[in-house]
Order: sequence, then structure tokens, then C-alpha cells
Amino acid sequence: MKSLNKSLIYIVIILALLVASGSFYVLRADQQVVVVRLGKVVASNTEPGLYFKLPFLDRTVTYTKKLIEYDADPVAVVTSDKKNLVFDTIALFRISDPETLYRRVRTVASVQQRLDDSIYSAVRIVAGRLTLDELVKSGREKAIEQSGNIARTQSRQYGVEIISVAFKRVFLPAENEQAVYRSMQAERNRVAAQLRAQGQAEAMRRRSIADRKNVEMIAEAKKTAEETKGEGDRIAQEIIANSTSEAKDLYIFLKTMEFYSNVLADTPVMLKPGDGVLKYLKGISSYNESGVLPGNPYSQNKLK
Repeated sequence: MKSLNKSLIYIVIILALLVASGSFYVLRADQQVVVVRLGKVVASNTEPGLYFKLPFLDRTVTYTKKLIEYDADPVAVVTSDKKNLVFDTIALFRISDPETLYRRVRTVASVQQRLDDSIYSAVRIVAGRLTLDELVKSGREKAIEQSGNIARTQSRQYGVEIISVAFKRVFLPAENEQAVYRSMQAERNRVAAQLRAQGQAEAMRRRSIADRKNVEMIAEAKKTAEETKGEGDRIAQEIIANSTSEAKDLYIFLKTMEFYSNVLADTPVMLKPGDGVLKYLKGISSYNESGVLPGNPYSQNKLK
């Protein structure tokens, strides 16, 4: 009898321990939990600690507080300038409301499937407002920010918060790559032709300016030369005039010497010696053997 009572006591103790172990649960700092009683959510806890639940009736569903990475499948969208682009998107999110998450989608895998629609919708809306060049270059950051805001608003209904959205790749569909390449090549050729034309126009402009300056400089130099020459002639005439005013025969003598220099050296003439233009040659005591004045290269200039 005593042994039976001891066995019952042991059984009761064991059952009490089992009930007690099922009445408490421990929540870590990186966890959050939803308490479900007979299929209905009765509580949600996000702070770490030791919590009580009804044994055999309550069930806990645990979710992480850590950031969860979501890698969306590449999606094709049409830009505002009617170009096709493929976006390969990645997002980081965390569970902000575990009770809402449990009521709407239950599991993290299910919410990731719902995010497909949210992120695809956000990317499609933003891409439809921008051109291809803006999405690839200048408007990329703006597109990412707008896509994140739209996806963040839509994802709140699932109890999650999207922290960031980023484009891993933005590329063209395979069937469009060659067409875009040819278009880019034609555009580069057009720009190159335009630059060459601008360079040729600038070269012609500079050459015309240089030619104009050259003509102006030559004209100015000739003008200065003529002015200098004229001034020299004027001074020479003044000197001659002043000199000949006192010596009357000096002018005739100078003109005769000029005649000797300019005419006799190059033009054969026949003159009577002693008078006329050769009168200043009187008194020359010797001639060469042929009877030509010394220094005259022409044999025709003989004194007869």
C-alpha cells in the first residue's frame, strides 16, 4: 500500500513538473512571440523575459527581430520613353508587428511572397515616371528612394517594415541590347560629327582672324615705311634746297651725277665729248685702250 502511494506521489510530481514546464516560456532579446489560444491570438510579446501561458491550450509562434534579406526576382518594366528595362531588386525588412503578421500571412516565407507584389508594383510605378537615361544615370538614387517609400507603405499591412530597397542590377532585355547598342553608336557618331564640325568652324574663324591681322600688320608696316621714306625724301629735298639756294650750279651738278648713275651705267649712248651732259667729265687725262671712259662697261659709249 505504501509503495502504491509513493508511486502516485511520483506520478503527481512528474505531472506537476510537466504542467509547470508548459506554463512558462523564455523570450530572447532577438525574438518576439505571438501567443495563440485555440487558434486565436491572445497576446504578443516583444521584450525579452520569462512569460506565462496556459498549458495545453496556449501555443507560441516565435519570430525574429533581426533584419531579413529579401532578394526579389528580376522584373521587366517599361520606362516613360517606352524602353524596356529589367530590374533585379533586393530589400531588407524586419517584422514590426508580429500579431498582424500572424493574422495576415502567418510565416516569413509567405510575407516574402507578398513583398514580390509590393516591390514589383513600386518599381513599375517609379520606372513609368522616368526615362531610360534617368534610371541608369541621374535619377537612379531618386528611383530607389521612391520605390522604397511605395513598397514601405504597402508592406505595413503585413506587419513588416521595409528598411531599404536597392537595385542590384538594371539591364536591358537580351532582345533589346543590340538595338540599344546601335542607337548609342549612332548617337556617338552624331556627337563626334558635330564636334568635328564645330572644330572646323573654329579653325576657319581663327585662320580668318590671323589672315586679317596679317594683312593689317603688312598694311601698317607699308604705311609706316612709306611715311618714313616720304619723311626722308622731304628732309633730303630740304637739304638740297638749302644747299642749292647758295650754290646755283650744285643742283645741276647733283642731277647730272644722278643721270650718270642711272643712265650711263645701263644704256649705251653716243655723245659729243666736252659739252652737254658730259661736261663734268672734262679734265680726265686718260682713257682705256679702246677709247671708252674708265668704269663704263659698254663698248658703245666711246668719246668721238
